[in-house]
Amino acid sequence: MARNKPTGKKLRLIALGKIRSAPRWADIKKFGLKRARTRRIRVRVKDWRRDKLKV
Repeated sequence: MARNKPTGKKLRLIALGKIRSAPRWADIKKFGLKRARTRRIRVRVKDWRRDKLKV
């Protein structure tokens, strides 16, 4: 990606990358087997130092 992008856009991209979908078993635990097919839980990545989010 280009280096010289607006700071706001860069921050938004980083924030989006830190949100991942939770494991399937977490959805099933929260919603039950039938409703978990259409609903997903989204979680923030906790190990923010370890993931490679260089934008």
